Amino acid sequence: MKRVYKLKRLLVLLAMGIATLMVIGFDGRSVVQATDQGEMHIDIMITDLGFNVKGHTIPDALTSIIVRNDGTIPHGITSTAFATGVIKKEGDGVEMKDSKGKGFTAYHLAPGKSMTLHFAKRPYTDPGTGMRETTQIPFWCDIHAHMKGEFLVVETRGEM
Repeated sequence: MKRVYKLKRLLVLLAMGIATLMVIGFDGRSVVQATDQGEMHIDIMITDLGFNVKGHTIPDALTSIIVRNDGTIPHGITSTAFATGVIKKEGDGVEMKDSKGKGFTAYHLAPGKSMTLHFAKRPYTDPGTGMRETTQIPFWCDIHAHMKGEFLVVETRGEM
């Protein structure tokens, strides 16, 4: 009888240990996997009617935002997040400055041209709850006011 009791106790402890490891193993795993794979990617295709966005990013991840102008006229792309979040620009986009030639206002792309913005966004913590939340990053065409879009910075840690 003592042996059966010890065996049952061992099995219960083993099951609890496996369950604990599974919970710990899943905590933040998608964040680790995403950052281990290198840069995240967001594709923004500009047409003459608007923006088509594919992809998202996570907080603090270096993200390549590939912007292509598939329209027939020049278009711009700007966001308040680009003023501090863009680390580097590559490609055909032209950085536009304010009237004094100092502050960032937008990137302009000619038809058929593309550029890559290397971007990183800090996590957003809701001041009311203290929890980190998914953030919507709005952007728009500074040339054509009706053209607007957004991409997401997805908080995947599931903090409580």
